[in-house]
Amino acid sequence: PTGVSDKAQPDPEKELAALLEIHRLDRQAHFETDVELLLKNSAAEFVSVSSGKISRSSRNQLKSMFTEYFKNAKYYEWDDLESPLIRISDDASMAWMIVRTKVRRTQKVDSGAEKETAFVYAGIMTYEKQQGKWVRTANVSTFEERRTPQ
Repeated sequence: PTGVSDKAQPDPEKELAALLEIHRLDRQAHFETDVELLLKNSAAEFVSVSSGKISRSSRNQLKSMFTEYFKNAKYYEWDDLESPLIRISDDASMAWMIVRTKVRRTQKVDSGAEKETAFVYAGIMTYEKQQGKWVRTANVSTFEERRTPQ
């Protein structure tokens, strides 16, 4: 038939579900302190923007960073404060997700004491479709420290 594209049109609901599943797995990875699960959907190179700086990390650098970040850590909260905002390009080759998440975690320090950290994270993660699956490519992060009631 004339005018019909050889490529199937993306299914927006399917693409949205796939991105939300990555977000769900990110939460699971934090609670399980599972670096491999966290990096399962990351691109070979990842760009981070935070504290006025831009940095590029290889997959191995991310693995090393998160191995240390998760070492002796326990998560009590890693929960969305509002529903993620997600936009997907018409051809489903690129997407972004903005989230606002409250986090509360402890981590044993060298002395053996547990240090608690609580904050609200708000940021945007960008995704590209690579070999038929969504992968994280970049992130812009902001943090608000949470105070415990006195």
